[in-house]
Amino acid sequence: MFVVGNGGSWANSGHIVNDLVSVGIRAFCCDPATLTAFANDYGYEKAFGRWLSIVADHGDVLIALSGSGNSKNISYACRIAKVHFMTIIGITGAYEPHPKLAQQAHHVIRRGKDMQEAEDYQLIWGHQIMRALRYVRPERPKQPS
Repeated sequence: MFVVGNGGSWANSGHIVNDLVSVGIRAFCCDPATLTAFANDYGYEKAFGRWLSIVADHGDVLIALSGSGNSKNISYACRIAKVHFMTIIGITGAYEPHPKLAQQAHHVIRRGKDMQEAEDYQLIWGHQIMRALRYVRPERPKQPS
């Protein structure tokens, strides 16, 4: 499972990845060193997409966070995700009339009347995904010390 976002949405992606790892799901967000290296070499608009083209496998999941839903690098990442037959979950604000992310994602969550609310809902839905996965995949028994 991969999570991408910009600015506050990037910070939320790290939070969501941490929560998913805590329920036993392998999840990744692009670290600053990798992100800036790819942005330097391929341009910022293609940085997340380039990363996915290297590490993603058929059937993986991409959670794409974008307050506006129109971030070019998030849109490009979704295009690459489709090439890899990934499932795309888009979490975006409801204040843009026709966000690209809503057209690209297989499952779209649109909430929030401004950027701040959109980013709040990203974390709320991230927590809901984590809780749902916890019930699907029960916690492992503790290993003796």
